[in-house]
Amino acid sequence: MTIELSAPVSQTERAYQAIKEMILQGSLRQGEALSILRLCEQLGIGRTPVTAACQRLEYAGLLRIIPKQGIWVHIPSIAEARELYEAQAAIEGYFARKAFDRFTPEDVAALKALIDEQQALGQAGDAYGYMKKDVEFHRYAMRRHPNGTLADLHETLCDRIFPFGMQAAADPARVQQAIREHRRIVRCIENQDGGAIVGAVEEHIMNGYIELTGVGKF
Repeated sequence: MTIELSAPVSQTERAYQAIKEMILQGSLRQGEALSILRLCEQLGIGRTPVTAACQRLEYAGLLRIIPKQGIWVHIPSIAEARELYEAQAAIEGYFARKAFDRFTPEDVAALKALIDEQQALGQAGDAYGYMKKDVEFHRYAMRRHPNGTLADLHETLCDRIFPFGMQAAADPARVQQAIREHRRIVRCIENQDGGAIVGAVEEHIMNGYIELTGVGKF
């Protein structure tokens, strides 16, 4: 019998994931100057992997690095946000179209359980936990129509939008609206209505942008 061992996580990957989580949680804030040395001390990881991790995070749009000045958390502008939300809607609409007829009753039950957990976290004021469940809900369709390239792009989009979701999670009215929209998506899946699923997914995502900016519906 052959036992397959998972590959060890590199120091760069450890630093990347740790810094990304600090950004998503809000412990690293926009406008706060960071330094490689400080991050090394916090993480207990050497300068080279931390520097490489920060470069990856800059490429992903989560950090801005200005040589000889420092590192800053990057929060998208409103103009950038629209592009991010529209790209997320396009990708999730694609997955919804491809996967809607592959969902099983077990998938529906799992999605309903995710919504219940998300609602409980929102009501408890746990914005970070609420948003982690939100992302899990939004990525669920990728299990039924795998596409690694689009899944990686979608993960980056979710990371960049995450701070806006954290803001929205502080508004009980928006939390309840989002939960209702998630339940509507699941009802469409139960009804095997592909067109309705895509429309519900895209409307739900763009409603997040509308709430963020206060603009009218597109």
